[in-house]
Amino acid sequence: MKHNKKNLNLVIRKLKISDFKKFKKLFQLCFKKKVSYNFFKWRYFSDKFSFCYGVFNSSNMIASVGMKSMKLNKIKNERIFSRHSSMVLLEYRGLRIFSHLLKEVKKKIIKNTNIIVTWPNLNNFASFGVDSDNVFKKRYYLYKTTNPKTKVIKTSNYNINKLRKFEIFIQSNDNFFQKDFDYFKSRYLSYKKHEYLINKFEFKNLTSFFILKKNNDKSGLNYVILDHFGSKDIKSKHFSQLIHDQQKIIFWSNKKIYKLNYELIGNINPSIIFIKKNYIRKYKELLSKKFMIGDTDSFITIK
Repeated sequence: MKHNKKNLNLVIRKLKISDFKKFKKLFQLCFKKKVSYNFFKWRYFSDKFSFCYGVFNSSNMIASVGMKSMKLNKIKNERIFSRHSSMVLLEYRGLRIFSHLLKEVKKKIIKNTNIIVTWPNLNNFASFGVDSDNVFKKRYYLYKTTNPKTKVIKTSNYNINKLRKFEIFIQSNDNFFQKDFDYFKSRYLSYKKHEYLINKFEFKNLTSFFILKKNNDKSGLNYVILDHFGSKDIKSKHFSQLIHDQQKIIFWSNKKIYKLNYELIGNINPSIIFIKKNYIRKYKELLSKKFMIGDTDSFITIK
């Protein structure tokens, strides 16, 4: 049953860890998926900057949005936010409740940040009330490879716990977000670390690393390329070798690829939102920097 906004008693507030059961119920109703307490706690309560907001009608949570704090690459100490877990209960959609929620979130963060990164889906293109001239959109195509098994393996897999051993190779390179050791530790060692591994490739005197996730779907086991560190000069060569070494790889590209063994399985369209007018000029050099699949929630185990 659709609701009339005039008859609603809406309250918007920051969520507490004790709100998990209501968050879980809303998530299940919106996405038909179960979400765990450990995910909720890790994603939005593991640092002092990230947070989650909810909209309540009486005591029922009817909408929510999560804001994950990230550091901006190359600009010292500047924090920005990446928007996740965006949802509105079906019978409350079309009432601009989510837009109102985003405006309240914007009020909270506008003094301390200039940029928000969003990951829009088919039902959610809201952009915090920011004019389209201050929104920069990117597109990535998601592919799955199917290759015959090779006899000669030239890359090596390591347990994710070896991350500290390879710390010397970690540099932010051309990433949009700052990715130092603290980032990799928080992202891959603090939650579900048994699902991740490090793939290493050496060529001449250079070394490259991919963070992979072991992913099971209807086609069986495959590996998702989530992140990269090490030499960017041999990154493409490493990628080509990894494709040969593993039968099934999931990755994304900012260009369409037409190959027989590459199946297009979707696309992801991040938006960079400059919440203060004219700031897009100040950060122009950042627009060419890249995102990785690990920046999204797409392949994070949430249950």
